[in-house]
Amino acid sequence: MCTDFTNFMSVSKAQLDAFSRFFTPLVSDAMDRLGLECRVLPHSVQSIPFDPHLKVAGIAFPCRVVPTSEYVEIAKLLEMVDHIPDDAFVVVAADDDTDAALWGGLMSTRAKARGARSAVVNGGIRDFEQIAGLDFPVFGKYRCIKDIRRRGYMADYNVEVTFEGQVVKPGDIVFGDSNGVLVIPQEHFETVFAELMKSIEGEDATAKGLQAGRSARELFEEFETF
Repeated sequence: MCTDFTNFMSVSKAQLDAFSRFFTPLVSDAMDRLGLECRVLPHSVQSIPFDPHLKVAGIAFPCRVVPTSEYVEIAKLLEMVDHIPDDAFVVVAADDDTDAALWGGLMSTRAKARGARSAVVNGGIRDFEQIAGLDFPVFGKYRCIKDIRRRGYMADYNVEVTFEGQVVKPGDIVFGDSNGVLVIPQEHFETVFAELMKSIEGEDATAKGLQAGRSARELFEEFETF
């Protein structure tokens, strides 16, 4: 476990809030143009429940879960939620499917109180009645009733993890919306953010032109966006 949260100071709240103007396909396209790897999480990871208007960006706080058939108490998990930094996007990556809930209502409640923005897991989520009133978006693969005990345990947090093939490091930027979730490596964030600010202007202008009846080809030649 690394307890150094200085990475969380490198991206401003204003920059994270600006992602409300963007959408994940725009980010993916921008990174393709820049020749940078866009770490898109598996298609099976979606917002639960689905919200077509959802957009949330935060700074990766990765955690690792190890599957087990033994009873392991949740002391490490409790320690983790008490260390979630402000503006965090909690990323819970299990080494393999646990057939258990990796995230729930009380975890959401504590994360929200700590100033976190969202959470994403490569497994199950439960306690939606509790989560619904928190304004705390969660992303996962499925709904699941089962407790994590005897199925998995939190092994570490604030460490690099592999989320089903995609590397996520503390301090990376995670962005989720109704299309899915992606990760922008911290070292490329300023370059990507500048490109996104330019891209959204072309996107908005193209959309307005299309609504006004202009040709798609003409607009693409002008704004290089479609």
